[in-house]
Amino acid sequence: MDTIQAIQKRQGVLAYRPDPVPRELVEIVLRAACAAPSPANTQPWEWIAVHDPELVSMLVSHLIKTQEKGVFRTMLDTPPEFTGDLMKLYRDLEKAPWWIVLCRHRRAQLGPPELNSLIRDWELCSLGAAMGILMTAAVSLGLGSRWFGNPMLDPSPIEDLLGIPEGLEIIAASPLGYHDQPQKKRPKQDPDVHHKFSRGDKYALASLLQGRLPWEEVTHFNYYGQS
Repeated sequence: MDTIQAIQKRQGVLAYRPDPVPRELVEIVLRAACAAPSPANTQPWEWIAVHDPELVSMLVSHLIKTQEKGVFRTMLDTPPEFTGDLMKLYRDLEKAPWWIVLCRHRRAQLGPPELNSLIRDWELCSLGAAMGILMTAAVSLGLGSRWFGNPMLDPSPIEDLLGIPEGLEIIAASPLGYHDQPQKKRPKQDPDVHHKFSRGDKYALASLLQGRLPWEEVTHFNYYGQS
């Protein structure tokens, strides 16, 4: 599979088989992720690859609780019955043999304190690139992944569980394993789905979670709005 195909085939996977994934493959995707660009080559990433079944179980339990309470109930205000239906989709996450936790490690003081917020934004962009590369590399090896940003909502339990030292900021987590669901078709998505999104509307959320915006809608040449 070439790089473009791997990028286009990447999808968030929730259903996994318990089949073991060799550590060698995990190291391949992590080495690829570390090739991401970063401001002044600061490389602000730290990766924790969790494989111990007990740790995986406790990590997944916390992520599921945070997803339900922090994301669906608080952030998106989804109706209780719809939240219950959504949470059923997460029941196989514990089967993934590996979980990757991404942390931000600010090793270099690039600028004065008043620019800390801007520098953090730069580093977050870099970490997003690293996570994207990791997920693409996973696809090229026949593995599935899924971006979870909810650790940022309640990082303390994960910090304690994995012994993450003070000064590191948990940014994201992803399962890594062989997926147990068919490739989904990605229909074109109407931009109105985004513009008219309303918290608490399960139909609006369901539409938001499907499809891709047309390339032509988000791409401009020379000037904004020019094709």
